[in-house]
Amino acid sequence: MPKAATSADVAKLAGVSRATVSFVLNNAPQSIAPKTRENVLRSAKLLNYRPNLSAKALAEGTSRVVLFDLSAPSWHGQAVHVLAELTTALAEHGLVAAVHLDAPVRESLVVTALRIRPRLVLPSRALSPQERAELDDAGIVVVEAPVTEIADVEGLAAQIRLEHLRRRGHSRIAIAEREGAGLASVVGTRRHAVLAAAAELGIPEPMVVAFHDGASAVSQVQRIMAAGCSAVCAFNDDTALATIRAAADAGVRCPQDLAVIGADDIFPGSVSFPPLTTVKVDFERLGKLLAPTVLAALGVANVTPPPELDDVLTLVVREST
Repeated sequence: MPKAATSADVAKLAGVSRATVSFVLNNAPQSIAPKTRENVLRSAKLLNYRPNLSAKALAEGTSRVVLFDLSAPSWHGQAVHVLAELTTALAEHGLVAAVHLDAPVRESLVVTALRIRPRLVLPSRALSPQERAELDDAGIVVVEAPVTEIADVEGLAAQIRLEHLRRRGHSRIAIAEREGAGLASVVGTRRHAVLAAAAELGIPEPMVVAFHDGASAVSQVQRIMAAGCSAVCAFNDDTALATIRAAADAGVRCPQDLAVIGADDIFPGSVSFPPLTTVKVDFERLGKLLAPTVLAALGVANVTPPPELDDVLTLVVREST
């Protein structure tokens, strides 16, 4: 196996000192001529040079790890796309992303953080006062950007969905939710977002129903119709598809009697009968939205401005509304 290139190898090829290599690769504030900087970067690429992050962390007295928490169910499934963007952005600055997963048997986020001493913790949920105090006492920086961005994205998605239903002539709207283990957090987040958006738009407060199986879905659709609602804003596409099926079983036509809109844009929604109207979240763009906040918190200068929040969401109009 060939020996890994060192900073001395890069310096020799570029014809500069090791200090200059360090300044360039670490984006240090020292003034380096553009031609020299380009030469160092080209040499590092030719040699496939990778900094020794352990040595770097030891020299700095801190970790090169950023710990990303995935204990909020709203990040599950699509989180890989967000992490891909964050990982790329961090790698450009010699940092590594680590993930704390939610699982039945696990150590807490705080315990994990105390074990690896990350440079930064990015929680995907609101931390308890005790958790925040323990991390603060350990000198571990917490940036709650993911929590804020989740709330912002959910709020805008709710507004987009309700505005669409209102344009279709609906003012009596129901929220259909799923019951299940591990869903309480994200279900609550989306319910709150829809209720807040309804209040802001002057729409009467939506009634809330929950499904736990097929029979309950049919009975809840019957409740929705009896209450005079003409549209359902579902927790997600799965729940929206269950609503459409339950409506058919109850003899309710979609969208003639009951319009249904989902969230997340899963593939089955595009081929259902009728095809499902939904809101799509561009998780790669969401990662790009988070990356500048994370880099700024790490003290990185000249961070590329993030995309607009509106660019993260797309209304996909199909026949269910």
